[in-house]
Amino acid sequence: MQKKTNQITMLASSLILGLSLIIGCLILGNERASSTEKEIEAQIAQTETEAKTQAALMEQARSKDKAVMTLQETAQFLNMQEAQVLNIIKAENAILSNNGVFTGVRLPYFKIDAEFKFTKTAVLEWIQAVTAENRIYSGDRIIK
Repeated sequence: MQKKTNQITMLASSLILGLSLIIGCLILGNERASSTEKEIEAQIAQTETEAKTQAALMEQARSKDKAVMTLQETAQFLNMQEAQVLNIIKAENAILSNNGVFTGVRLPYFKIDAEFKFTKTAVLEWIQAVTAENRIYSGDRIIK
């Protein structure tokens, strides 16, 4: 009877030990898979960021080669928002329509249909002129 009890105890102990080993292996395997998934997600995020940076650099290179820029490209070139560029145009046009004369250099643009276009060289000349005048824009008004 004692021998049979010892055998049952040994069998139960072996069974518990075996199950513990299997469960431990499953837990470790899941942790490794989880950390590998996180590493892969981090690599994907880094690759996406690098791709966006490359795309932005390529767009800048393309816009550097263009003589004529869109409103968006001009805003990027001036390190402004599109709305700010439009406000500058509105402010200068308001003075011209109110006074009939605009002294100084206006932001040079032309329109095709409803789209504003700017030449890079003229925008650079405008930057120098407004900088020399210390011109101050506030919203769609010129303060100075």
